[in-house]
Amino acid sequence: MVLADPRPKLVVFDYGAGRGGDWPVILEKHPHIELVCYEPDAGSAAVLRDRLKSTPARVLSDDELASDTVSADCIVSFSVLEHVCDKLAYMRHAQRHLAVDGTFYLNYDDGHFRTALDLDEFRGWGANLAVALQNRLAALWPHVNRTDRYQARISSAVMRDLVQASGFVVADDRYENLTAFKNLAKTIEHARQQEFTRFWLSVEDDLNNKFRTNGDDRMGDTVNLWREMASRSLALRHA
Repeated sequence: MVLADPRPKLVVFDYGAGRGGDWPVILEKHPHIELVCYEPDAGSAAVLRDRLKSTPARVLSDDELASDTVSADCIVSFSVLEHVCDKLAYMRHAQRHLAVDGTFYLNYDDGHFRTALDLDEFRGWGANLAVALQNRLAALWPHVNRTDRYQARISSAVMRDLVQASGFVVADDRYENLTAFKNLAKTIEHARQQEFTRFWLSVEDDLNNKFRTNGDDRMGDTVNLWREMASRSLALRHA
């Protein structure tokens, strides 16, 4: 006899799901999750649909995103906002698809805009110069219908205004992706990746809880952690 999962259904909306990440594995381990995804890039959306075809997950089309209401218990969006041209429309779409008592976990990443040009390491010059050039050309891409190339740094002040204008309030926020640990993770053997990741998260928890301070503005944020942790995640609720 197969017993029903005692946990209530949790409706999760992945807003900008890319190619699906670890969702196939997560859904297999957590069948109480009812997943809805949206991905605007046609190529990535096709891969996403293929990877999720053996699961009950649903991938929204553009028309469905505009007309349906998901009523999600939880919306997740990771490293998407900095690539969105119309950020307010994006935020208002999320607000409409979030259940009354739901939470929108919104992450944005500043790592795209940071360069570390090492004059003694020529191999890194090309990538760093490309980042610098892309940062300065980003605003031009939408005018030539290349929104896929768009990206723009988001300051904490701009984020505050977007949250307010779209009908959200910030319930919590944290800084993460400690640069040194992110680079170190690439050198850790596969068998110990999970062990290292748990350690990494515990360090970032301590930094957020014990050592976070406000000071001078740098890269659009006054929190000291932002200088070394180029990713910010907010938990948003309906205002």
